[in-house]
Amino acid sequence: MSSLDMYVTEGSLPAADNQLVEKLSILVDTLIPRLESLERAVSGQVSKPPAAARADSFNTLLVRIEEIAANMARLEKKVESMALPTPSNMMDQPAARPVTLPKRPIPLYSEKVAAAPNPGLPKGLPPVPPSSYINRFKLGQVVIRKKFDQPKPFEGLTAAKICQKINEALAFAKATIDNETIEVKAVAQFPNGDVKIYTKDRRAAKWLLDNKHLWTTKADPVFVTSQVTHPVLLHSCPTSFETDNKEHVELLCKQNDIDPKEIQKIRWLLNPKTSGKATSTLLIHFLDRRLALDIERAGLCYNNLHLKGQHYLQGPKQCYNCLAVGHLAHSCKGKALCSRCGANHNSASCEEMEDSVEQTVRGFILTPLRQNSLFFVSAPLSPRSSPLDSLVTGSLVSLLSVSSRWSCSNISV
Repeated sequence: MSSLDMYVTEGSLPAADNQLVEKLSILVDTLIPRLESLERAVSGQVSKPPAAARADSFNTLLVRIEEIAANMARLEKKVESMALPTPSNMMDQPAARPVTLPKRPIPLYSEKVAAAPNPGLPKGLPPVPPSSYINRFKLGQVVIRKKFDQPKPFEGLTAAKICQKINEALAFAKATIDNETIEVKAVAQFPNGDVKIYTKDRRAAKWLLDNKHLWTTKADPVFVTSQVTHPVLLHSCPTSFETDNKEHVELLCKQNDIDPKEIQKIRWLLNPKTSGKATSTLLIHFLDRRLALDIERAGLCYNNLHLKGQHYLQGPKQCYNCLAVGHLAHSCKGKALCSRCGANHNSASCEEMEDSVEQTVRGFILTPLRQNSLFFVSAPLSPRSSPLDSLVTGSLVSLLSVSSRWSCSNISV
C-alpha cells in the first residue's frame, strides 16, 4: 500500500453519485437470486428433466454463469474507480495525518557484522581452483645418492637412455601405485654420480626412495643402494651385550617377539670399553617404520631389564677434512684444516700437537713465578681485594703445583 492509499483509507471516503449507488444496489439484488438458483442446480435439488430439457438447462446455466462473470467484472471496475481518489476530492477533503509509528530499535553490532559481507574477500574475483588443478604440472622429484666408494652409475649414457633403463627396472620390480605403473619422466645426473628423478607426483617419488634397493641394481649393476632404515636408541643396556654376537641379537629378538630379519644393524652409540660404564646406549636400525615407532614409545626388554626407547636424531654432518658442516670428507673440495694446531693438514696426521703441549708444560715448569703475578703466593693484594680473592689464589696455586708434578713425572718417564 502506498502512502497515498494510506491517507485515503484513514480519512473519510469521497462522495459517490446517487445514481451509481442505485445501480449497484439493483445489480446486487438481481445477482443474489441468480446465485441461489445456480447453487440449487449444482446441488441437485431441482428435479432432473429429460435428456433434451437437460441440455437446454445446461446451456441456460452456462449463459447465466457468463452473465454473472461479466456483471462481477463490471462491479469490480466500478468499485476500483470509486476507491481511487481524484485530485478534486483530495483538494476538497484534507487528508488525515498518519499515526506516528514507533521507532525502530538500533541494530546490534553483531547483527551488522552478520549481515555485512566479508570485507577481506575481494569482490568480482573467480573462485580459487583446487590444489590438484594448481599442481597439475608439478612433478615429484627425488635424489638417489650413490655410495662414496662406488663408481658413477650410468656412465656415458644420455638422459633418454637412463630413463629407459630405470623404467625397465621399475617394470621388473612391479612398481605400482593404485594399480598404475610408476614411470620416470625425466632425469638429471650430478657430477658426483647422484641421480635426480622426476615422476608424475610425490607419491611415486616417495615409493622410489623407500624401495630404491629393489630397482637400482636392475637399472645399473654398479648402482647399489641400501634399504631405508629407521634408527632407535635403547638406553641402559648392559655392556655385556655384544653387538657382533649373533646369539645375543637373537636372544633380544626372541624376548620381544621380533623377527631378526627386521634388524639391519646394531652398534653402540658410545664405546662402552673406553667409558668403563656398566650400561650404555644401543643404536638399532630397523627396516620396518611401524616397528621402530612402537619401540620408541614402549621400549624393549632384555634379561629382565627394561630398555627405554628414544627416537634417534642424527646431528649435522661435519667434514673432518675442512671442519665445515653440511658435507662429508669424501665429497669435500676444500683445503684441509687441522683441528689441533690450525695448520693446513688433516687432524689425524697432526704430530705437532704433542710436541707443542710438551714444550708448553716444560716451559711453565722451568720458568720461575714472577712477583706481583696471580700465581705468586707472596704477591701483595690490591686494597680492593677481599678474603675470597686470597682463597681463590691459594686454590689456583695448589692446583697448578699438582698438575706440574704430574707433568714432570710423565716427561721423566
